[in-house]
Order: sequence, then structure tokens, then C-alpha cells
Amino acid sequence: MRNSAAGGVTPLRLLAEAAFLAVLAVGVLLDSRSYPASLAEGAPGPAFFPRLLATLLIVCAVWLAVRGRPWSHPPELPPESPPEPPLEPQPDLRRSRGNVFSGSGAGRGARLWLAVGWIAAFLLVWSRLGTVVSVPLLVVGLMWLTGERSRAVLVTVPLAFAGFIYLVFMVALGVPLPAGF
Repeated sequence: MRNSAAGGVTPLRLLAEAAFLAVLAVGVLLDSRSYPASLAEGAPGPAFFPRLLATLLIVCAVWLAVRGRPWSHPPELPPESPPEPPLEPQPDLRRSRGNVFSGSGAGRGARLWLAVGWIAAFLLVWSRLGTVVSVPLLVVGLMWLTGERSRAVLVTVPLAFAGFIYLVFMVALGVPLPAGF
């Protein structure tokens, strides 16, 4: 019997994902031990962001583990009462954002590997194209793969995100990011 936690995901899968995130976070924390805490008085050092991200990953792992507890799910119906048929998702006549009704698992797997390839391509061209050009390309590609089709959103969100990255990291924090060309 399959006892689903949320959206058809089994509690065991949620616990496995939580364990993976926790192991990844612990690895980042262990790796960041060798980084200096700060290079200048009062400024965050190279260890700050990896440790912050590792802490956030641990919080996400705990949240997934709590969601995946087998004892937190309601007991199954007794055999004498027939289970209600599952509700089929009704197609929305409006334009859907995201992959709410994305179809088969094979299609989702293909999109996942396309996204991994897109991120790998971004990492390969980032130093050549620079941050301001390559980050919007990364974001628009990932948004397209997750189902966004609005041209206005596909233009404004990546440009705003690249501007945010530029202002926060390059201007405010002085982090040298690839300039390209």
C-alpha cells in the first residue's frame, strides 16, 4: 500500500530527500571549516555564504523529514468502507504557470535532465559571457523548462534577477564576478 504524504510522494521518499539534503549540508559545513571567517573587520568572509546555505539546507531537510514522518499521516480506511476514487485534475482553461499538470513522469524526468544540462552549459559559458549576460539566459531557460510561457515574464524576471545579482554582489559586496568578453 502506498501512503502518500503530499502530492503522491511517499513518506519514505521524503525522508530519503531529507537525508540527502542533510548529508549535502554537512559536507558544505565540513568543507567551509578551512575558509577564513573574515578578511576585513566587520565584513563577512568567504565562509559566510557556504555556511548560510548549509544552514538553510538543514532547515529544509528538517522540514522534509517532518513532512515525511510515517506516523503523521492519517490511517488508511478500514476494508469495509470503499475508498473514494481519486480526483482527476481538471484542466484549467486559463494559461497555467509552472508544471502543475505536467503530464507523465517520463516528461518530468526529461525536463529535469534538460535543466541539469542547461545549468552545466551555463557553468561552461559563464566566464566567457559574463554574469550580466549569462545569468538571464540561465533563468529564462529554467523558467521555460518549468512551464512559463509569458513573454513579458520571460523577459522581466531574468533581467531583474541579473540586476539584483549585479547590485548585491558586484556593487554592494564587492564580489568579483565574471565580466565576460
